[in-house]
Amino acid sequence: MTPPAHRLSADFLQHSERQIFHILLQPERGEAQGAVLFLHPFAEEMHKARRTVAAQARLLAAQGYLVMQIDLNGCGDSDGEFVDARWETWLEDANAALDYLRQHCAGPITLWGLRLGALLACELERTHTDIQRLVLWQPVLNGEQQVDQFLRLRVAAAAVGERPSFDRKTLWSELREGKTLEVAGYELSAELAMAISKSRLHDLIPSCEVLWMEVTPGTGRELALPSRNVTAYWEDHGVQVQAYALPGEAFWRNHDAAINPDLLRLTLDGLR
Repeated sequence: MTPPAHRLSADFLQHSERQIFHILLQPERGEAQGAVLFLHPFAEEMHKARRTVAAQARLLAAQGYLVMQIDLNGCGDSDGEFVDARWETWLEDANAALDYLRQHCAGPITLWGLRLGALLACELERTHTDIQRLVLWQPVLNGEQQVDQFLRLRVAAAAVGERPSFDRKTLWSELREGKTLEVAGYELSAELAMAISKSRLHDLIPSCEVLWMEVTPGTGRELALPSRNVTAYWEDHGVQVQAYALPGEAFWRNHDAAINPDLLRLTLDGLR
């Protein structure tokens, strides 16, 4: 059976004297039953995950959802350079996108975040009372670990003929001194790195239900232990969490990773 058609458009939102690029997908016929805002992962992970994210967005739109994918300030086709990106600015961009969705859809709103985008979604949800659901794909639990992982790319790129060590202390000292670091073609500002490092999912207890999805290379059907600790803590505080661990490739690290049909299907089922 052929799924219902959807329409796709690309445009810019004008916000705070800057332009936020977005892709909007919507059902071909009828009113959308709900709106979904996607918040992308950090740096190169954003580009590597595009195929899988686009496949999920098309599926959601074909099944009756209004889906918006934005490029945050300094990322993709939006205004600004990566070196000028700030955590607070990204939250402002996401708020502007939410305002747009509220104006164009009367249905419930879902925040869908991948990796660091999941952490941003949880920060955003705390300031809104009309978010019905969080969809968290492979969420970054600790912003400091995300920055650490990114800095390792710099160490690897600098290696010539030998296995490098990760001089975490030196790189973090430079960031704390306010220096900008060049990492894998990106200029990481101290302001952005330090703001990200302060964010932890454990502390961002949602007030809505949560769909938590992780992809692992093995055949296990259980979240990683650190993720289980966070979800258990949230549940102890009254949060309804649906959690799934699926076998599959880390598509946010590999341009050529196969699209995971179980991930797409379970995400759609979770929204229903």
